[in-house]
Amino acid sequence: MKLRRVVVLTGLAMAVGAVWAGPASAAPPRPTEGIYACASIPEDAARLACFDKAVADLQTAEAEGKVRTVDVETIAKLERESFGFSLPSLSQVFGRSEDAGKPLTQEVEEVTLPIASISVNRVTRKAQITLENGQIWEQIDSEEISRSKIRKAKEATIQKAAFGSFLMTIGSGSGIRVRRVN
Repeated sequence: MKLRRVVVLTGLAMAVGAVWAGPASAAPPRPTEGIYACASIPEDAARLACFDKAVADLQTAEAEGKVRTVDVETIAKLERESFGFSLPSLSQVFGRSEDAGKPLTQEVEEVTLPIASISVNRVTRKAQITLENGQIWEQIDSEEISRSKIRKAKEATIQKAAFGSFLMTIGSGSGIRVRRVN
């Protein structure tokens, strides 16, 4: 049986970090703490009763929408789809595993996606590139893209560049500086 690492989230507080009520407050408990606490009970009947209650509590929280379970594959997909947007809360929620301090997924440095369309503004001569997954990127530098490159373009590779910028390569040509608008 293949095991998959899973992350469990609770409410908005887990999505943006611990909420501080004052110096004596503590971070809210993880939704799985009740289950983990049961494992240390030596007596079989008591341990089983503890597990039954903890699992029922977790199921209730899921049914009420207070807890969501997200697997690592879904996290990786979300990171690829949000590539180009600044979403600092994503790394707080998904960036580290809770036990080993290791990244759950590789940071996305580059994506290559099929192009749906390219349009060039007649006045500014800057391109707007729409990808098949719905992402829209606009050119921010003054490089002129040749019409033949636009006609032949089948996919674009966008990679992180210096100071939070992005470089897009269309086909086999040189790169243009872009920013994501949608």
